[in-house]
Amino acid sequence: MIAALLLVAAAAAPATLPPEARAALERAAKSYSDGAAHAAAFAQTYTPAGFASARRESGTVWIQAPQLLRFDYAAPDKKVFTYDAGEGRFYSPEDKQLTIRKLTAEERARLPIVFLTDPDELAREYAITAEPGPPDASRLRLTPRAPRPELAWLTAAVMPDGSIRELAYEDSAGNRTEFRFESWRKEKARPRDDYRVTGPPGTRTVE
Repeated sequence: MIAALLLVAAAAAPATLPPEARAALERAAKSYSDGAAHAAAFAQTYTPAGFASARRESGTVWIQAPQLLRFDYAAPDKKVFTYDAGEGRFYSPEDKQLTIRKLTAEERARLPIVFLTDPDELAREYAITAEPGPPDASRLRLTPRAPRPELAWLTAAVMPDGSIRELAYEDSAGNRTEFRFESWRKEKARPRDDYRVTGPPGTRTVE
């Protein structure tokens, strides 16, 4: 009986969060929670497990509180990905197709809006550590406390002003995705509909 109570107490105890990691997460949350639409140029690379070559894409990203996200890809192909209220939408002009699906917790964690989540809530789901990184940034590593096929680990570099410079993650199969963000700027808050891409008339919708 005593042993069972101890196990319950341990499970309910708050997860520890290193001071440096907490400070970086709080800077990021504060930076992106001011009501503005935060925009940046991004470069994305995807490297399949076992391959040396990577697919490279680029465009512009917008992040807006509470947890709104929009990626406008410009090269090599034009496409749009948006996220709002747990729903991801992907529009491909070339295919004239819109794909709509609810994202899993692991898929949501791989989005740059992960840092708009309460740090203590993140610490309950992930072991969070600070590790060596760029001299002017704090690099954090998030490792799921329970094995998850869609996310083995995630790292991010948080600048002194709270902006995110880099984000990378790998799934359990070893496929890796990396983002680099440059020239963050604040813009007027965008309408909610901008974060729920629909596509022009005639678009085929897949759910």
